[in-house]
Amino acid sequence: MSPSTSLLRNIWYFGIASRDVGAGKLVHREICGQPVVFGRTAAGGIFALRDTCPHRGAPLSAGRIRDDEVECCYHGWTFDRHGSCTSIPALVADDPVDLSKITVASFPLRERQGVVWIWIGDGDGADCAVPDVPDVGDTPPQIVHAVEFPVNIDHAVVGLIDPAHTPHVHESWWWRRPGKRRDKEKHFAPTPLGFDMTSHRASSNSKVYRLLGGAPEVQIAFALPGLRIEHIRAGKNFYCGMTACTPIDENRTLTTHMMWWSMPWLTLFKPLAMPFVRAFLGQDRTVFEKQARGLRWDPDLRLTGQPDQQAKWYFRLKNEWERSAAAGKPFENPLSETTLRWRT
Repeated sequence: MSPSTSLLRNIWYFGIASRDVGAGKLVHREICGQPVVFGRTAAGGIFALRDTCPHRGAPLSAGRIRDDEVECCYHGWTFDRHGSCTSIPALVADDPVDLSKITVASFPLRERQGVVWIWIGDGDGADCAVPDVPDVGDTPPQIVHAVEFPVNIDHAVVGLIDPAHTPHVHESWWWRRPGKRRDKEKHFAPTPLGFDMTSHRASSNSKVYRLLGGAPEVQIAFALPGLRIEHIRAGKNFYCGMTACTPIDENRTLTTHMMWWSMPWLTLFKPLAMPFVRAFLGQDRTVFEKQARGLRWDPDLRLTGQPDQQAKWYFRLKNEWERSAAAGKPFENPLSETTLRWRT
């Protein structure tokens, strides 16, 4: 395993949770090494611009929204939601400056299910669908929690889809008991941008699954650039968890976990659930911090056996995406249906 530090382009990334961008608010993010400012108009329209004023380089996120336009904190230059400069307060009326030639790059966005997706690449992404969380309609998640991992997105994604780390990293009384392991056999099928672990009976190792009652069925989907959706259904009850990896730059990844559920009573326990969510992702962060120390020495890494097959698929998908883009051809998933076995 020798992950390239290349970041995929011409694809939708998780940008920000809708709830984190209120009306009249500016929020800074760094995505794929680019400074981005998200904003929302008084009417609720979402937009994103490059977070750099073209005058003196001040971050636009340090300014404010005035009359649905972004006003720079330094000299008051204003830009509309499309990035066009609309005013420069210091200019006199007859100054011949052509404002139409002053622009800030804007990013195409899609907002649904409480998530703002951002298109990184050429064009507007109209031909590429944004991810969809099953069963939830257009409702926002009940829980959102983000953690920064000090590793390249390749390592973050491999950790996300790696089944073998669970009994070692996530050993706990409320998730996995120490030393409790079983042989697993799961069927996988390709999807447009990734692969599914097809529907199967939930593991009896996890106490959390039992909250849904009945006999829960689980389906887990992975898709480029780094998205995992777990859908669990038991009769009329369901739970959906979506984890999205967004590269901050070549060495850091923001991983955001979102949760939806259908059981109203579970909402009452949300304050109690948050410490467990933070603890679970905190366990991942701790091991990534340790891994980052080892990666400084540029070791020769190996993906071994069926437990690492999903990681191999990720690199194959990523390489095919880049190869297709370079050749100017549509992406075609190179994977085939298969069954994997491992012990965890």
